[in-house]
Amino acid sequence: MKKLLLIYVGIFCSVLAFGQTNFQKLTLDEACTKARAEKKLIFVDLYTSWCAPCKMMADKVFPDVKLGAFMNERFVCVKYDTGADKDGSELAKMFNVQAYPTFLILNVDKGLENQIVGATLEPSDFMNQVEAALKASLASLGQQYENGNRDVSFLTDYLKALLTASMNEKAQEVCVALFKVLPDTEKSNREYWFIFKDQALSPVGSPFMDFLFSHFEQFTRSMGEEKVLNRIAEAFEIKLRDMIRGREPMDDLDKVAKQMAPHHFNSRERMDTYVALGKALCEARKDNSEKGVEKLLELCENEFPKIDGEHLVYFYFPVTIYIANVGTEAQYKRVCKLHEYVYEHTEHNPLKIGLGNMLSGTKKNK
Repeated sequence: MKKLLLIYVGIFCSVLAFGQTNFQKLTLDEACTKARAEKKLIFVDLYTSWCAPCKMMADKVFPDVKLGAFMNERFVCVKYDTGADKDGSELAKMFNVQAYPTFLILNVDKGLENQIVGATLEPSDFMNQVEAALKASLASLGQQYENGNRDVSFLTDYLKALLTASMNEKAQEVCVALFKVLPDTEKSNREYWFIFKDQALSPVGSPFMDFLFSHFEQFTRSMGEEKVLNRIAEAFEIKLRDMIRGREPMDDLDKVAKQMAPHHFNSRERMDTYVALGKALCEARKDNSEKGVEKLLELCENEFPKIDGEHLVYFYFPVTIYIANVGTEAQYKRVCKLHEYVYEHTEHNPLKIGLGNMLSGTKKNK
């Protein structure tokens, strides 16, 4: 009976192992050869050793039997560590991979049919993403675009496919082409809202967001004022905090403030604080004078306690570290007191952890 039980267990384990997504140990050239013989596409999992979502996909999603049956029927599946495998590093460079995990669907000539960026928690959700990716061949759409197809319907479909695949640079190019052939009277229509709500495509400073600002009334009629204002608020939030933390230059700060002026969204008071903070930073950095740093520090002391940790965390450390580095000894001590106050009052864990580490380091250096 024990032997029979062991046999059943062995068979069951074999079925499970066979049923999961079958990632084969093949080079990309070998995978293409096998896919050509089996009339399949190639599915490539690009991962890194430090990527937690990549490990989650490997442990929780790809072992699913139903997903495995779906994937193995359609693809020759391979996976490459972009930091350790030659094929992985070359593919990451070839397709400008910026985030992990990234999943490539290639044809047998190594042409990109589509790609999926990011992890999912449920195998069924990932299967739906793969199915959707198979329906929109970027290779075919790209060839039509290169051959000069500038039909509005085609460009719209191609743009949506590029955005879904997180191919933002190419999406910018195709969106410019779409704007050239699309009448201004139609750009604010509901069917093209996807252009303006996409942050990667339409940040503050882009021609698409500029169009939204200059045609605000038309957009509110088609989308509703609340939805348009929420999008504008999000765009200004990202733009201004990136300026404050040094990811974007401050050159356009006055222009951004002017664009924001007519719009009264819920977070407007906080955005006005961001503008004031950006201007104070610019003044302080001109000569690192005690007076300039003092004005910046006073603003931080007055305003930082009012800003929720989920927003403050983005720029708290770059600003306070700058003040601590260039300020006087007295200003440095006030920065430490600000650390202590925010640490005690914030409920935002990442900010609290960062402040805890900073305060611990301050105590050790005394």
